[in-house]
Amino acid sequence: MKGFRATLGEFWNGTVEEAKQPTAKIVRNTFAKERPTAISFERLMKYHDLTPQIQVAVSSYSELVTGTDMVINTEDIAAKDFLEEWIRQTGFYDKFEGMVTTLFICGNALLEKLNASDTEDVEEVDMTTIVAKERNDVGELLYYEQRQQSGAIVKIENIENFIEFNLTHYSKQAWGRSLFYSLAVPRTTGFRTTPPLVEVMWGIEDAMSGIIQNNAYPITTITYPGANDEYLEKEAERWRKYKPGDKRVQKIAPMIEFFETSAQSKYTDWITHIEKTIELGTQFPSDILTGDFTSRASSETTETIVMKKVRGFQRYLCNKLKKELFEPILEQQGFNPDEVELEVAFTTQNIVELEPEKVKDLFTNKILSLKEVRDWFAENTGMELEESEMAELEKDKEDAMNMQQQKMDSNVDKKFDKAKKKAEALHKQTEKQVEDLKQKLLLRESAEGRSTKAKFMKEILEAIKEL
Repeated sequence: MKGFRATLGEFWNGTVEEAKQPTAKIVRNTFAKERPTAISFERLMKYHDLTPQIQVAVSSYSELVTGTDMVINTEDIAAKDFLEEWIRQTGFYDKFEGMVTTLFICGNALLEKLNASDTEDVEEVDMTTIVAKERNDVGELLYYEQRQQSGAIVKIENIENFIEFNLTHYSKQAWGRSLFYSLAVPRTTGFRTTPPLVEVMWGIEDAMSGIIQNNAYPITTITYPGANDEYLEKEAERWRKYKPGDKRVQKIAPMIEFFETSAQSKYTDWITHIEKTIELGTQFPSDILTGDFTSRASSETTETIVMKKVRGFQRYLCNKLKKELFEPILEQQGFNPDEVELEVAFTTQNIVELEPEKVKDLFTNKILSLKEVRDWFAENTGMELEESEMAELEKDKEDAMNMQQQKMDSNVDKKFDKAKKKAEALHKQTEKQVEDLKQKLLLRESAEGRSTKAKFMKEILEAIKEL
């Protein structure tokens, strides 16, 4: 985006060119408004609020996207200070977190600049009130349609005041797709239209609870063949008063029938298929929360795929905020965006969770101080260590250090004794060799003949080499 001076210079010098327009037109029905495809934003909100599987996926993605800090860097310190102060005063991060959740639920979200010429604040638009949009034949937005509280539908034409976020956007489509869009729309097979998979799952859960209740409290009929009405009334009263374990003596054996679900009915494979379909439809490995050890391990291997999607969402959001919110705000305050070189990014999420035993080991190894250990236990376990417990912990630490020192001292003593013995043995061996050498020298001096002396001399030289 060019600064005001650059734009003014181009206009003054006559270098401003008209914006290029595409020649290919979008294919759409000009007699119908471009409403959210197949499902309204209001119904998407309803599906989210009533379906825990969808709630888990949306809240998990939202937390992964906004759970790390957003960092703003610029070459101009004044510009950075101004943006950070604007964010603090407007409470932008809280609004941004809510908007991201709306984005995952509806696939679209709108931020309204309360004053486009001097953006003092922004506010999220209630997407359940947005019913349609109108575009021209090349896809440029003309206005939104909003249903107000009175039921009237009004046009919002000051589109420069709005920033539109889309979760997925392809092939010039009017609206983005919800995170769980494939679960929320009906499907047509031949001449038959099936309900959305979300509602299919609701039906399954209702049916399963009905099956269990039917098996627990089955419909029971008791028949006494040939009995008159008076006899049946007396027997009905007796059956009503019976308690588990009661005994009775009777002349006529009743015929008793139970109407319940067949024990041979098995839906395990089909239910597993639906569970996997729901998991794929939410694009989140929910087995990592609810599965057994094997399924959790399998789901954890998909974490890198999930984090890649999250980083993609973060890049999109950062670029959108930079180009359509932060840079225009700086330009309104007289900063040149080209000179400021604004960068918006999220910090890397890299959190290691500690266990109490690990904290104790870190304390024992002098990595954590006593105060840090107490603070950790107070913050993460909701309890504070008593003085006696901390004293015991300190004593364990000292005992471990003393034991380690004693072990080191013992090893040093053993090595010293071994070296001492080896030196003494070497000294004795050397003394013996020197004594033998002296004896050989005496024998050489007393020997007669050159050959005998040469023999003794050779032996003496060999003994010197061995020293």
